[in-house]
Amino acid sequence: MLRWNSQDDSIEFSYPWIAPIAAKLVFSDDTSEYTFTFNKNYLRFSKIVAEGWELIDIFRSLLQLALIERGMYMVHGAAVSLGEEGILIPSFGNTGKTTAAWMLAGRGAGFVTDEFAILDSEGRCFGFPCSSLVSAGLVKSAGLRLTKKQTLSLRARDARSKILSTRFAPGGVKLYPDDNFKTCDRVAITRLAFIQNGVDDLHQIEAERAYTLLRAIQDYELNWRSNPYIIARSFFRPSFNPTEISAREEKIMKLLISQVRGSYLVSSSKGLHYQTIEEIPETFPMEEQAISHTTHKGSAPRPS
Repeated sequence: MLRWNSQDDSIEFSYPWIAPIAAKLVFSDDTSEYTFTFNKNYLRFSKIVAEGWELIDIFRSLLQLALIERGMYMVHGAAVSLGEEGILIPSFGNTGKTTAAWMLAGRGAGFVTDEFAILDSEGRCFGFPCSSLVSAGLVKSAGLRLTKKQTLSLRARDARSKILSTRFAPGGVKLYPDDNFKTCDRVAITRLAFIQNGVDDLHQIEAERAYTLLRAIQDYELNWRSNPYIIARSFFRPSFNPTEISAREEKIMKLLISQVRGSYLVSSSKGLHYQTIEEIPETFPMEEQAISHTTHKGSAPRPS
């Protein structure tokens, strides 16, 4: 199924299904450029199999490799500009990062991204230009106005999601952030706010704990090491060393955590992470250096 083509140093995939399935990934010498070609049957096959074979998974993995090579990194999370602060919100999928980013932006924060945050070695975060998949609940909470076409699309996608599950058919409607509020193309990250669902709580965490959380999110959401083409590359080409790349990745993540003023774990029982994130600069002032164990219990919603 997967083999190495020595003539152009590529990884080829072929499978004699009902109709032949074929794809080919060509690496440049310095892994700065990639060429991926495929036939229509591969598109059908990848959607059925998923697990790293889909085009979006291949793109994310190759982009991450290219970024790491340059000392940069892509985090699965949202990012906003909140006053003088740049807040990076790493999280697992379907935890509430889009809701947090959109609600904060609707309340005056600058929107950078709600899905993929690209960071350089100095902690600057760059927006990844794309639409957001906005849930029906967020549409209502944020008071968003949809066109008739968008409303129909939302209903259709939600119905399909209930039948096939969010894994194969995510619900929601695709909207562009810059059509709804102020957006920023970059922000210097000063805080990390990890979000989770659970008992309402806010507390600052140590760098070691922040790394553990970030590592878990990245391994699950953007694990380039598990991509079948990259695994095949490391098997056929010993000069391609994933262990070395992983070491660089770890160094980049730890540098990011060391550069911020603080890392926090934000938990909400009702998806109101954005309210707590707004309070972080006041609860933990800039000059505060020691790890604080202040706990924040959920408060009543603020007026927009």
